[in-house]
Amino acid sequence: MRNFTIAAVAATGIALGAVQSASAADIARPVYKAAPVIMAYNWSGFYIGGNVGYGWGKGDFDNLGTAGSSWNQDGFAGGGQIGWNWQAPGSNWVWGIEVDSQWANMKDSVTANFGGGVVGNAFSELTYFGTARGRIGYAWDRAMLYGTGGLAWGTNEVGASITGPGGFIGGTASDTHVGWTVGAGLEWALLDNWSAKVEYLYLDLGNATYLGGSSVPGGFDVDLTAHTVKVGLNYRFGYSKAPVVARY
Repeated sequence: MRNFTIAAVAATGIALGAVQSASAADIARPVYKAAPVIMAYNWSGFYIGGNVGYGWGKGDFDNLGTAGSSWNQDGFAGGGQIGWNWQAPGSNWVWGIEVDSQWANMKDSVTANFGGGVVGNAFSELTYFGTARGRIGYAWDRAMLYGTGGLAWGTNEVGASITGPGGFIGGTASDTHVGWTVGAGLEWALLDNWSAKVEYLYLDLGNATYLGGSSVPGGFDVDLTAHTVKVGLNYRFGYSKAPVVARY
């Protein structure tokens, strides 16, 4: 009987020890939780906006003469833009297109002395320009750095006159230049649907001939290039966030 009692007590002790060990193991075992899902900003969608900026550039009268045949025209510009972006969920790359239209007053004038009492005067003013560009950006959530490039065009007005012993001839005309543009920018999402940007563009607007005909035989060939820096505000339609799973 005594041996049976001892055996029963021993068995009970072993069982209690096993239960306590199992409970301790359960307490020590780490509890894994599902990784939280963070909603990241997504740049996809159509947008429309406005901008203001400043531009400076160079114009060349190719056949006005060696003295005073080029000038630096500068001034303010402002207008609007419309575009579309696409960003795959989980990707930092943003692809897009943008078209903008700008009113400008980038202008300057030049005087050329041909000798013998003959003086030429001319002015040039870029009154309008626009671009149609592709964009590729790399986004860090609400901040995006991008490069851009494509087609550029502009309307320029030229006035020229030649005064000399034989009298005065001159006139004014406007023409459309077509060329290309390249640049870069930084855009920041202020709110879910609103973003602000700063952008630099270089424009090569090519060559156009002005005032050809009886008033100025042969006309004037004008080459235009320009640099622009502008700030803008965009409103994006159909804004949505893309899920990003946090990693440990």
